Amino acid sequence: MYYSLDYKLDYDALGFQMVALGPTPAPEVAWTMGIRYPKPVAEPIECYLDPRSGLVMPDWIAGLTLFSQRFVDVLKSAGVRNMDIYDAVVIDRERDRRYTNYKAVNIIGRVSCADLERSEYVPDYEAPLMEFEKLVIDEGRTMGVPLFRLAESVGFILVSEQVKQAIEAAGLMGVRVVSLEDPSAY
Repeated sequence: MYYSLDYKLDYDALGFQMVALGPTPAPEVAWTMGIRYPKPVAEPIECYLDPRSGLVMPDWIAGLTLFSQRFVDVLKSAGVRNMDIYDAVVIDRERDRRYTNYKAVNIIGRVSCADLERSEYVPDYEAPLMEFEKLVIDEGRTMGVPLFRLAESVGFILVSEQVKQAIEAAGLMGVRVVSLEDPSAY
């Protein structure tokens, strides 16, 4: 199986239709750290839309890593298994709506695979918050995991070719997969 990880999973704000969360519950462990929570999580996790949000509900709502059930299903079908998934409800107070088709997703696993000799990054930033201007992956260190957070920069979610193809075939809204060769990945 081909596991090239030259792609970054990215949130696509959908321009004027951007959907954003207002105040959200703060877990004991940040959603971006790639580790399991030490205690059970009360479900459903209630999240509130920012009143300025657009009307189109995307498959990914940034902020708390909320994926639609459809997005979760696409990832699972592409072989992704390293996710802790929690029921969530997105509450739109402005329009008196509740969206129950979302899951709060904790991506488990950070993989240290940045080839720092070949990558270009901003000095004075250290893992896990490095800022890259160009990222080159050492494929031999990815362990064949099809989706994970980059240990050097946990905001980077890297995906395999197989995951990229599944996402593109599904036509998800608010989700894009960007080549690490594309300047917009940074």
